[in-house]
Amino acid sequence: MGSKKFLSLVVGCWLPCPVLCFALVLGLIVGCDPSDEETNIYRKGRYFPGGINVPVASLISEWAGKVRVMGSAWLIDGGNGALFSAKHVTDAFMGNIVELGGSECKVFLSGKIYDCTIARVPPLRDAVVLNISSPFKLSELPKPYKIAETKVKLGDQVFIQGLHLHSLEIRELNKKEGFGDFVVPIFKTFYGRRFGNKCNEREEVFHNIEAKVTALDVRIKIDDQENDPMGGLKYKTNRYFMVKTLRNHKFSFAGLSGGVAVRLSKNGEPEAVGIITGEKPVELEYDKNRNLKNSPCGQPIMTADTIAVTPIESVSELIDYARYSR
Repeated sequence: MGSKKFLSLVVGCWLPCPVLCFALVLGLIVGCDPSDEETNIYRKGRYFPGGINVPVASLISEWAGKVRVMGSAWLIDGGNGALFSAKHVTDAFMGNIVELGGSECKVFLSGKIYDCTIARVPPLRDAVVLNISSPFKLSELPKPYKIAETKVKLGDQVFIQGLHLHSLEIRELNKKEGFGDFVVPIFKTFYGRRFGNKCNEREEVFHNIEAKVTALDVRIKIDDQENDPMGGLKYKTNRYFMVKTLRNHKFSFAGLSGGVAVRLSKNGEPEAVGIITGEKPVELEYDKNRNLKNSPCGQPIMTADTIAVTPIESVSELIDYARYSR
């Protein structure tokens, strides 16, 4: 079933051990006019246009009203507004301090913005449970995906879902190739960003990328895990399944960390099978003379198509916590 058909429902190679993967968190600082808080209707109303009615969110850490770190998150079935994300995303919020308060943690979900706090962090898994701390009505939230009751198998079709930044150049190229991006204009509206140079223009895009499961029970190293005092234990404890996207993503998947891998059940219902965790490093593309290929904007042309996913059954205790703690 293709991505377009699946969207209507909701609105391989073996990698040897170990595999070096990078965490998929996107860190950046973008500015906004301080006076914008008074005049920007989106910031005052805490909403944004173009939100798709799926239980997948953009997770953003702010610093003085500016975007500091970006990742993804998704609603946990039965969790009363609790969300899953990746621990390495929230670690990056405050330099590995994961106790957040105030309003620096924001969830952009289905057209609305909520403050969030970290509720539960396991010692070894790259996962975290977030709670919405703003007032909300459960009936106004999108319906969460059911948690899969069976493990993925080799060859399973899955959909990688999350939000992250795409440049205008990438979006235009994707459109020419027949799969236009679903733009969610958070930067243009809520953050009031304007780009004078089209090569610098970026915006959030909702991803629903079709992929195939290519490997199971794989160990990977995430970022500087070797320098982490618990890195060796994390490496031995965690197993991931690998998926390969059916099309080249063209650049890093950074920002999708904490998003969800979704599979269609036998009755066609979407179910969550894992948390997006890392990626196989992108590969730079060269011509026959080994000269690096660059885009019109001077960016290296890349191949990115392999993602590591934390199996949902490995974080079952976090699902139970989310369901019974509130």
